[in-house]
Amino acid sequence: MDLALRTSIHEWRRIRFRYHDEERLVEPQCYGLGKRGTVLLRAYQPKGGSALEPTFDVAKIEGLEVLDEHFDAPGPNYHMNDSAMIEIHAQLDPTRPRGARRTRGT
Repeated sequence: MDLALRTSIHEWRRIRFRYHDEERLVEPQCYGLGKRGTVLLRAYQPKGGSALEPTFDVAKIEGLEVLDEHFDAPGPNYHMNDSAMIEIHAQLDPTRPRGARRTRGT
């Protein structure tokens, strides 16, 4: 799962998974070690949810699938070096030139 999460963030690709028996379609933003020692994923939920950019406990994610769907912008509240994490394994870099990533629908 580690490689899939790193790849999805690096390539700006949406992912789908089950979490607490609900299917989630998200745009991964940041992945790392939380302050309580839990491995976390911060993700934007484009179709909404109880929170638009929640953190997910990676140990509770089931059936992770990296989709062939790209997104071109981080979530509206995204900040690099997520304050919920003490160690970052992968995160979006919005300063990358637009040509370095694919846009939605391409």
